[in-house]
Amino acid sequence: MRLPERLRDPLLTALTILLALLLFVVSPLQASGVVAAHYFGFVFAVVLVAAVFVVSRSWVAVAAILVAVALVIVATVLRLRHPSVINIYLDATAWMITGVALSAIVARAVFAPGKVTYHRVIGAVLLYLTIGVVFVAAFCFVDLLVPSAFTGLGELRDNLAVAENLIYFSFVTMTSVGYGDIVPLHPYARSLANVEAIIGQLYPATLLARLVTLELASRQNN
Repeated sequence: MRLPERLRDPLLTALTILLALLLFVVSPLQASGVVAAHYFGFVFAVVLVAAVFVVSRSWVAVAAILVAVALVIVATVLRLRHPSVINIYLDATAWMITGVALSAIVARAVFAPGKVTYHRVIGAVLLYLTIGVVFVAAFCFVDLLVPSAFTGLGELRDNLAVAENLIYFSFVTMTSVGYGDIVPLHPYARSLANVEAIIGQLYPATLLARLVTLELASRQNN
């Protein structure tokens, strides 16, 4: 087996771990002012580009991720000079591009025919997380365009701490926990929240059915 093929599944696991750390460890620590996420973000970007290239073998996908990385770099440089709402738009656009591109790539790898492995199951978790990232960006755009779209979210400021509230709301919505501390008011925000909640409920059932089908097909072929 060639090296890229051997690395494909382990890279899904590595990327899942890094994204989970970024969303649920680094982000709250950054929002609390304990750490800065720039160095971790650089490591994540390098692994992300490598994983996208190996898993997808598509220069279009790699180019999309590189554009997203470039947007984050530009936003970071501008933020150091003068914080502004433009930087939030740049960050949200970068996360939207990353989430959509990565979701398509990972979905193709996870649900493709073949033997169900540990790494493919972890890749399914990665897909779940990237869907949440897409909605983080979508909620950010809605709140930027309609400042009163949510209650309890707080004002969007160019200090990166706002990402923690959006991540929190996105995954609380996807898992249908619904604590009620952040509430969507605008029709656009409510519609997005409904779509994410539906995806969050249907995804586990769809994933389980597909994995069982793939495992049965693999055993029959053997």
